[in-house]
Amino acid sequence: MIYQVMVFDIKNSKQLHDREYIQYKLIDAIKEVNEEHSNIIVSNFIITLGDEWQGLLKYPCHYQKVIDFFEKKLNNLDIYCGIGIGNISIHNFELTVNQLDGPAFYLAREAITYAKQKNLSLVILKDWV
Repeated sequence: MIYQVMVFDIKNSKQLHDREYIQYKLIDAIKEVNEEHSNIIVSNFIITLGDEWQGLLKYPCHYQKVIDFFEKKLNNLDIYCGIGIGNISIHNFELTVNQLDGPAFYLAREAITYAKQKNLSLVILKDWV
């Protein structure tokens, strides 16, 4: 089965003067997105490192709704989004998303890294196999 992993990060977050406030807004937004979009989320979004967060979604789905949701809830801050589309190797969805693994996760990590290097808002990589 094919899934899509979304990894987000806030651009230049260390330079934000209200970083703590934004972090709390992010926590609230993650709780809210997990409820509002539970019909497409396989494994809930969680913060994985600092102000980086990820979630696992069904494929195909309207991922742009999730991006728009986070942009709105975070006061239109600039964010990076890396999406990896492909298989996963661990299917125990009682685990948190950061405990899952597989090609879709590797592609999402590669996508967010590339987005940051090239200052792109969105990069999508798909495993064609």
